[in-house]
Amino acid sequence: MRLGLFLLLALLLPGVCRAGEPVRDGQWQRIRSAALNEDREYQVRLPESYRWAKDRRYPVLYLLDGDVHVDHTAASVAFLARWGELPETIVVAVRSTVRVRDFTQSDWPQAWVGGGGAANFKRFLSKELIPKIERSYRADGFRTLYGHSAAGQFALYCLTTEPSLFRAYFALSPSLDWDDNLPQRSLEKSFEATPRLAAFLYVARSDDAGRALADYERLVRTLETKSPEGLRWKSRAFPDERHTTVPLLAEIDALRQLYDGYRFHDDLAAKGFPFAEQHFQELSKRLGWPMAVPEAVVNDFGYAALSAGRTADAIELFRRNTRANPNSANAWDSLADGYAEAGNRKAALEASRRAAALATEYDLPIRSRLVEQVRKRELALAGELPKKD
Repeated sequence: MRLGLFLLLALLLPGVCRAGEPVRDGQWQRIRSAALNEDREYQVRLPESYRWAKDRRYPVLYLLDGDVHVDHTAASVAFLARWGELPETIVVAVRSTVRVRDFTQSDWPQAWVGGGGAANFKRFLSKELIPKIERSYRADGFRTLYGHSAAGQFALYCLTTEPSLFRAYFALSPSLDWDDNLPQRSLEKSFEATPRLAAFLYVARSDDAGRALADYERLVRTLETKSPEGLRWKSRAFPDERHTTVPLLAEIDALRQLYDGYRFHDDLAAKGFPFAEQHFQELSKRLGWPMAVPEAVVNDFGYAALSAGRTADAIELFRRNTRANPNSANAWDSLADGYAEAGNRKAALEASRRAAALATEYDLPIRSRLVEQVRKRELALAGELPKKD
């Protein structure tokens, strides 16, 4: 079955996780932090396939100020992943308590009282929250830190002090003026001492003017002239947005820039599947992280081969998907289509039964159609219907 609009929309409906898996999707959870000497709350939003893709692991986006940004960020991540712009991603939203304390690396009593706790907050993330997430969920180790305003300042702090903690950093409209431009000075000092940095940095501004605009332009000049080898970075201006609204658009652009090349354009299909494999190998090198050819891309190549009369090629591609995604009802249903086209009604029935069983087990909205497909193929095999169904 093609991954069409019906299936993609249908899979948005909520489902129940299998018994025994400690997953609470979309609920605020609490963790006791020794680093901060307080309880902290976080929320996890899981990808659509998490329920059934039991062998699959996912990148994780750690979202600061999560109580403000979790809904629109999780929606953007899910939408972009659904349409092949980026891999499905776990979103971990961290609720803020004392932002000035947690997100600033120094005290600045001339302007704000109580700053300077960034080192403790980073310790909370690295020693407490991240290990808990990676014990409890199927994270693959590719981590992105997303911060806006003061939290964007904290993202830059993490990049300069422990860059390997995350693979990618989003600093949206970061507070650069703190303590006589300490974030900028720290970045310059870090770059001077770091010959190579395997990371991605995305920075964005809104309708800045005056000192805020000058500070941002200085940041961009630093990235242009002093970036260590291996650092991928992107700067984007959103002059029609205010400081408070820029995250809505900037996060979409940041995700697209981070995974630039993940979207496999339809016009590339004519170059053949080996080209697609090479394409994702090159993407993996650029990201510094393995990226397999997505199930939907393999599936599309399979149906293209089927339409072109290359049935054996189509079946091999569909088989590849079932090996890589053994709990995907869609992958097994596509394989059944391939076998049916080849005239192998017995194998088509077996694959259809597998697809229907998975759709039933995970309560997918397509289960009734797949069950009906099994019934029709059973009748066809018994000689009660024509071969074509």
